Amino acid sequence: MFKRMLAVGMLVGLMACLAFGQETQRERPRTYRPVVHSLVTIVKIDAAKNTITVKGVYRGQEVERTLLVQSDSKLMKDGKDAKLTDFKEGEQVLVTWRSLRRGEYAVRFLADPPTFFAFLRYPTLKGKVKSFDPATLTLVVEAEGKEHKLTLPGRGECCFAQGKAHRGKAAVWKGGEEVIVVLAAPDRARAVFDSASWKVYGEREWQDYQRRTQARQRQREGQQREGQQK
Repeated sequence: MFKRMLAVGMLVGLMACLAFGQETQRERPRTYRPVVHSLVTIVKIDAAKNTITVKGVYRGQEVERTLLVQSDSKLMKDGKDAKLTDFKEGEQVLVTWRSLRRGEYAVRFLADPPTFFAFLRYPTLKGKVKSFDPATLTLVVEAEGKEHKLTLPGRGECCFAQGKAHRGKAAVWKGGEEVIVVLAAPDRARAVFDSASWKVYGEREWQDYQRRTQARQRQREGQQREGQQK
């Protein structure tokens, strides 16, 4: 009898732990991670075959790869949806691809760097401003028939309007104004910009990314030199 009661107690405890773990998992905030991308140069465009050949540096070696452009491939240029023929050989673009089968790949996203950083690196939400409270940094946007309540960052310049950058508390978003929200999480924004300011935001993000990448590269090279000297 005692053993049976002990077993039942252990089972109840296990179920409680599992329930607590599930509740904790549900409460854990979801944060969007950046899309992994590669900086490449367009080598060849074959509109008849819907393919684009690109080359770039991978693990210290130059690699050339032909990618298939499918119906669900997202191509953008100069802040707008684009076709394969809108790109030219010799252009530098950012691309992310997916594997179809052994040795075959398809474009997932392809765009010039400012466009990629403005619209594709993180999920975005396009809609109209319902309300904005600068005191609480709360922005309500109506998109696809739903209202989305979002919190803006408390630090740095996160709002881009009429070609200029503003801190969240200094921004003035008006009801009915069309905006693009770059999402950090379903209820949090990384940035907000209007149609006249996407390039200001995209260029800034692209330049910041390049500076961080170059700094990491210099750090790795310094560590390698120190290792060789030892």
